[in-house]
This record gives sequence, structure tokens and C-alpha cells, in this order.
Amino acid sequence: MGLRIGRHNFGYVTYDASSDVIYAKRDSSPSARREASPENHIWLFDADGRFHGVALMEPRERLERDGAVFVTLPTGEQERVAGVEFTVRGATG
Repeated sequence: MGLRIGRHNFGYVTYDASSDVIYAKRDSSPSARREASPENHIWLFDADGRFHGVALMEPRERLERDGAVFVTLPTGEQERVAGVEFTVRGATG
């Protein structure tokens, strides 16, 4: 299952439970550049400078505390991350 953030769909998703980080990308291509979002998540950009993924920091903690995970996109819109509940809970039982 993937994640959706606004109009962006990410099909390559992994969750590192020990670090509490979700890595979500559009495809398997490497990230060439990273930038912090206002929420301290990490935006991932491809070699052409296009936004192609995100590292969501502490999604389990944010989900428990806030009931959802939000991220501001590089274009400025703040969006709720759809699918994070399944990703986090599915990986931890």
C-alpha cells in the first residue's frame, strides 16, 4: 500500500519502526537533494530537482499525539498524509 499527500501518490513506501521513520517515494530512483519541511520531515528531490518523495519523521508518535500526520509540501500546501495509519500499524502489529 502506498501513501497519498495531497495530489501526490507514493508507491515505494518503507517504515523503519526502530527509528520511527516512513520513507515514501514515487519510484525507486535515488534522491539527489533533501530539504527539511516546516514540520521537520524531509522532502526528497530527484536529479532534475523534482519533488519525488518524503521522509516522515516520528509518524507513530505524531499519529498517537495528534491523530494524524501532516506535512507542508514544497509548494506551500499543508496536507494530511493518507495511509500513514496503515503503514505504521501494519508494520508493528
